[in-house]
Amino acid sequence: MVLSIPTFLNNRTHVRNLVYLLLWSTMVVLNADDPKKHSLFFDPLEISFSLTFWLTAWFEHAIVLTRYLSRQKVGWAVLGSALAIGGFIAIRYVLEQVLYWHLFGFTNYDPDVSKLAYAWDNRYYALWAIGLGLAFKIMEDWLVHHQERTALVSERNTAELAFLKSQVNPHFLFNTLNNIYSLAYTKSDDAPGAILKLSELMRYMLYDSNGQAGGTGRVPLSKEVTYLQNYVELEKLRVANANVLFSVEGNTDLFRIEPLLLVSFVENAFKHGDLTDPSQPLVLDLSVRNGRLRFDTLNKKTNRQTDAAGGIGLANVQRRLALLYPNRHTLHITNDRDSYACSLELSL
Repeated sequence: MVLSIPTFLNNRTHVRNLVYLLLWSTMVVLNADDPKKHSLFFDPLEISFSLTFWLTAWFEHAIVLTRYLSRQKVGWAVLGSALAIGGFIAIRYVLEQVLYWHLFGFTNYDPDVSKLAYAWDNRYYALWAIGLGLAFKIMEDWLVHHQERTALVSERNTAELAFLKSQVNPHFLFNTLNNIYSLAYTKSDDAPGAILKLSELMRYMLYDSNGQAGGTGRVPLSKEVTYLQNYVELEKLRVANANVLFSVEGNTDLFRIEPLLLVSFVENAFKHGDLTDPSQPLVLDLSVRNGRLRFDTLNKKTNRQTDAAGGIGLANVQRRLALLYPNRHTLHITNDRDSYACSLELSL
């Protein structure tokens, strides 16, 4: 079965084996390079030493530490490391002192060197190989744990965003149904139009803003602006003689934005503002310049009693901004005695 490159690289064992193979082949080529003669000379002793060295490091990493130490089998891990050291010495001795003598007529050490002296001298190189295997194991575990932590944080943020976004819809619906109830209670002729407007807004909230119908999560800024304008028109049916100045500057068709991000500021202004004073209308100013959006709201504060439960809108949007646009937005809120202002800037 042929594995694709992404599938191959997602397998820790495959990546680990590939790394050690590349390290060994690189060491062989570097030792064979002769800059003066501009040629390669592959010394059998260099090949066998590097092969034994990296094979021992791989064995310590992939077998001893991964299979035993990671499972807290310390005794087996110590025994495995001792076998790795013994294996390094034995393999090198067989290759360079026995096989090379019969094949090429030379050895690395003196042919009469004692096995004890050979083992004692090679313990140094074996320990280096063991140490590198340990270092690579620590590095691999750190990378894996880092990826796992990143994935967990991403999953947590995704779940939190889904929860925050789910709060927006009931919160908006709760307030808007109250508005329509007021119109229906007073038998206002505006009630049917308000219901139709609410239907349009809910369609946007349920479909476009959830990435359905070909969406990708973010929506065109122009659609979000239209949604805000429809929301304002719906609120103006409830608030008699509401004075609202809504200005839009820049090409909103060129950029996309996380949906339902700006409505909380408008909702807060309608809920807690006095919009009946022509000299102090609700000001909504949205502009786009050089890939940055700025949205400002300014309203006169009301003295009337609002609902005791308060709202979740601004706290919700502040958390969503922190998750969706980290280090890419600024939000300033000014709460004076007579007025309330919000100024949001973010990179699209």
